[in-house]
Amino acid sequence: MSILNKIKNRVKKDDENNPEYREKFARRISVKKIRYVSERVAGANGEIVDTILGKDGFFHITETNELVISCGGKELFKAYTPDLLAYEFLSLEGAVLDSFDLVEGRRRQIIAYYKYYR
Repeated sequence: MSILNKIKNRVKKDDENNPEYREKFARRISVKKIRYVSERVAGANGEIVDTILGKDGFFHITETNELVISCGGKELFKAYTPDLLAYEFLSLEGAVLDSFDLVEGRRRQIIAYYKYYR
């Protein structure tokens, strides 16, 4: 094996389309506390509008592999982890979750901002 192949194997990028990777990502963010949650929707004129849905919440993964976001004792978002498209901010201060929501019965794009402890 050449040196180039060894380097390529070490810096191999994770496949975001792999359900195992999506479940691993959901488990990684499930330990974080949430400062607030917003939903991103397209407005009437085509502009993007962010609406605050809740504050001071948490992530939870159920036994049936569903990622749940709860704020104030209310479920705001629930999605199956194999179907969840999720990306963390470059600053690692939050994540964008895009999936079919089992609470509202439609596809939603949710932004969860983590609590930061010093």
